[in-house]
Amino acid sequence: MFSLQNVSKKFGGNVVLNNVSLDVNRGDVVAILGPSGSGKTTLLRCAGYLTKADSGTLVIGDEQYDMKKISAKDLRNYRRRVGFVFQTFNLYGNKTALGNVTLGLRVSQKMPKDEAEKIGRSLLERVGLADRMDYYPSKLSGGQQQRVAIARALATNPEVVFFDEPTSALDPELTGEVLTVIKQLADEGRTMIVVTHEMEFAKKVATRVVFMEDGEIVEENTAKEFFEHPQKERTKEFITKSSTWAAVEGKAAE
Repeated sequence: MFSLQNVSKKFGGNVVLNNVSLDVNRGDVVAILGPSGSGKTTLLRCAGYLTKADSGTLVIGDEQYDMKKISAKDLRNYRRRVGFVFQTFNLYGNKTALGNVTLGLRVSQKMPKDEAEKIGRSLLERVGLADRMDYYPSKLSGGQQQRVAIARALATNPEVVFFDEPTSALDPELTGEVLTVIKQLADEGRTMIVVTHEMEFAKKVATRVVFMEDGEIVEENTAKEFFEHPQKERTKEFITKSSTWAAVEGKAAE
């Protein structure tokens, strides 16, 4: 139901994405892993038309789009079908949690205030923030701000939600509350693509795992097969090093 085909992107002379293709089925939770600079965030940003790809095709449902150029009308229609959760929350500081969640519904979709707020309140309750609806971002913890951002991304009932390292700006205690919300969405069958460095999350929640390096997909498999029977030596090395580092971090946290 969602597909990226032959996506390429350069920044200057640096090839960041080299002819990358990815198919996502309805209900998939695809975790994209890889070292820093592997192209995983750029791929996600291209998929959200936040960064313009040099070439490639995007398919969602029965619609197909050129990733290098898209009309303003098509872009508006496409963005109603997807949600995006950023690393750094990107909330409006002059709006409450409820105001942030409902802004897109009221401005882009011209939804009446009462109807938008009904949706917003329901979503904030869903992410555990029923008692924080009237709080401004400055009065919320990082984990709470990210949960507001997740509620905002869900407001249009998107077909696919993109998460760009949603816990990278959080300390370990707050990371858990955000990952719990994402797991709940996965359990509900929500289609998601998650760029993450959280290996345990990828292992336990993802249906499929993609490993990227140097702008290419090195290996792709079910989460179980990816972690238990990696096929490429580079993948084995990455899993081993990441697991070792996670164990060190865990001991440090204790």
